[in-house]
Amino acid sequence: MKTIVIANQKGGSGKSTTTVHLAVAAESAGDGPVVISDTDPQGSTVDWFNQRKKAGIETPRYASLAHAGLAASVQALRDAGASYLFIDTAPSVGGVNPDLFAIADLILIPLNPTPTDLRALVKGLPVIKQSGKPFNFMLARVRPNLRNNGGVAMALEALGLVLPPRMHERVIYTESFAHGKTAFEIEPKGVAAQELAEIWQVLKDRIHENEKSGMAKKEKERIPA
Repeated sequence: MKTIVIANQKGGSGKSTTTVHLAVAAESAGDGPVVISDTDPQGSTVDWFNQRKKAGIETPRYASLAHAGLAASVQALRDAGASYLFIDTAPSVGGVNPDLFAIADLILIPLNPTPTDLRALVKGLPVIKQSGKPFNFMLARVRPNLRNNGGVAMALEALGLVLPPRMHERVIYTESFAHGKTAFEIEPKGVAAQELAEIWQVLKDRIHENEKSGMAKKEKERIPA
């Protein structure tokens, strides 16, 4: 099982929307079973899941994670056969989030292409880097043809890795979220679903690349010079 932690220092960056839509994208791509969890006290993701359950939709599954015994809980999900775990986090990378970074295979940082988001990132990025875990940026809530888009992408490239596909500002994301659904249920062949499928494929490839790189590094360290 691979664990993806969705984190950002700033509220309103689209963490919960990103979490549920990418989890459903993974299920739709045949990469399940997928599990989601919500460690944000605001509880937006768990609220989404409860609405989804009322609608009779069984995937992705949900697991409550407590910081006490976190590693054991994640191992239990792995033993149960889960393929991917997506964890939504509180709008702060301080406090308890470093414990979540410790169990991550990849940390995904959704960012709005605004100077405010970049300033917030500068405060939180050191904690993410200290975790030693791979991380990627994803531009979210992007409005087409906005001049900030290119500049923010360039700034992120200077800080680390940014995913080429972007999650745009679309009404379907907010409307579907309120009903425990995603773009995949509302318009399965629409542009939003295609956008999400592309993001998930790139993200999955990054996880596999990181795994291969890590294995190669361990093998090199094992062999005497």
